[in-house]
Amino acid sequence: MTTNEIVKTLAVRLQITQREARLHLHRMFAAISARLQKGETVSVPGFGALHAAQDKPRRTFDAATQEFIPQPAKIGFFFKPAQRLKSRLKKWRGK
Repeated sequence: MTTNEIVKTLAVRLQITQREARLHLHRMFAAISARLQKGETVSVPGFGALHAAQDKPRRTFDAATQEFIPQPAKIGFFFKPAQRLKSRLKKWRGK
């Protein structure tokens, strides 16, 4: 689903213009991003939880030069679906 599809769906369901729906969607994404940048977990009951975590710096081996190369720490974003979402997807897939 693309952003445009989400905006159209929101506009129809909330009976607002697509411009207003896009504004609400971007504000929601901004709020989620701000919380993730603070290191907080964003939970949406019935849907799941988003969180960001930083891994440790590590070393990788370059086979061409036969040297170890330091790699900086990375930030990963993770989504853990709620049990209700998991069960809906299982029913949809026929399992």
